[in-house]
Amino acid sequence: MKCRATLFLPALLAVLVAALLVGGVQATTLSAYQQKTAQKVGESRLTWLVWDVYDAALFTPTGIYAAGNPMVLELTYLRALDGQKIAAKTTEEMARLGYKNTAKLAKWQLLLTDWFGSINKGTRLAGMRNADGSTSFVRNGKQVVGTIADPDFTRYFFAIWLGDNTLRPALRQQLIGKNKATL
Repeated sequence: MKCRATLFLPALLAVLVAALLVGGVQATTLSAYQQKTAQKVGESRLTWLVWDVYDAALFTPTGIYAAGNPMVLELTYLRALDGQKIAAKTTEEMARLGYKNTAKLAKWQLLLTDWFGSINKGTRLAGMRNADGSTSFVRNGKQVVGTIADPDFTRYFFAIWLGDNTLRPALRQQLIGKNKATL
């Protein structure tokens, strides 16, 4: 019996490790982000007219940006803003970028409004692109407030900042590490 237990425990450990490696990519990305071991690709500051709005930073497991890979885009707000207006602007930008399903846009706007809540100076909101194509939102680096499993949402959401047709190409360049910013 002792011999079977000796063989069984390493096999069980190997199965558990494999399950974590295959199924735990989302958890790994979130853990790396929360523990500050994800590598920063780039950062930038959004200023509108004369007002600083937020600092943006892009993190990946490797420190290299690739559109279809796991990443975390973190916005640290530099002023209080209405979460409902941020959610509306988000879905408006997704429509501008070409997403046409108005029913889904309306549903997503309601979810984002609920998840974003009140935005105060210093609030950190992060969108996390998971390996399965879903997007999870993290508030203040700790709490996952919601996940949208639709890969269309993920593609258009991140395109607001990282896509070729972004309204702010200089911010995009800094986020993806093409031009380093100094904040």
